[in-house]
Amino acid sequence: MRPVDLAIALFVVTIWGLNFVFVKIGVAEIPPFLFMALRFGVVAVILVPFIKWPHGRGKALLAYSLMLGVIHFGLMFNAIHLIDASTVALLSQLNTPFAVILSAILFRDYPGWKRVLGISIAFAGCFVIAGEPRFDGALLPILMVVGGTFAWAVAAVQAKKMGSIGPFALNGWMALFSTPPLLAISLMTESGQWEALRMISIDAVISVLYQSVLVVIVGYGLWYGLINRYALSRVIPFTLLLPVIGVAGGVLALGEALTVDMLIGGGLIIVGVGIVALRQAARGEMPPIKPH
Repeated sequence: MRPVDLAIALFVVTIWGLNFVFVKIGVAEIPPFLFMALRFGVVAVILVPFIKWPHGRGKALLAYSLMLGVIHFGLMFNAIHLIDASTVALLSQLNTPFAVILSAILFRDYPGWKRVLGISIAFAGCFVIAGEPRFDGALLPILMVVGGTFAWAVAAVQAKKMGSIGPFALNGWMALFSTPPLLAISLMTESGQWEALRMISIDAVISVLYQSVLVVIVGYGLWYGLINRYALSRVIPFTLLLPVIGVAGGVLALGEALTVDMLIGGGLIIVGVGIVALRQAARGEMPPIKPH
């Protein structure tokens, strides 16, 4: 890989990894569903004028948008609102094992023993983190993250069935379709929206712009440029840095605690997901990317 492309790969995974920190900052000030609506609204405003409508795929896009934009992000952002960003950064990597499991169920693409081993190791790490004393009797946020990663895997299957749609088109239409239901859910379940918007701080504004512009538009644009220039086996290993950067950002920027259980469980998750992702890349398959 050329030095400039190596720098681009590290830049993108850093943007995506630190996004867990920016989400935490945003939802600390703005109710989660309203915050998501703002994020997707900005993405839609920027992308929709420049993308084409994929004829014949409207219903599939709507279903994809509800699964990814509403259910997945709804679970994940509310979980980050309740627990530390570092824990979410680690547990969110379970999307890759779930994607392999769903592929085996729906497409009869049965994993070999190496991927089964990786899946087992990753879920073992999840149980280690969930067993931390601080989560005793309060496992709902953990279950929300796990449910969110499963929803992401379902959305990846939906995207696969839709066929070839460019990343910007997929993100643009998903953002447009997700924004109204997210606003509706916010109105029905949250309070203090107007006050939060009236008193919005520069930190919250930066958080929204960071996710919509840097994470989605800049991040995806640069990443898929790398995918087009290099074999997946050269690019995918960089995604294993996402949870490491996410945890480091949570600890250094937010002052979150780094416990022994997190180190052990997180290590198991990274190793397990690494085995699965590298096997997927060796097979020429694109593991689902999860920047948040």
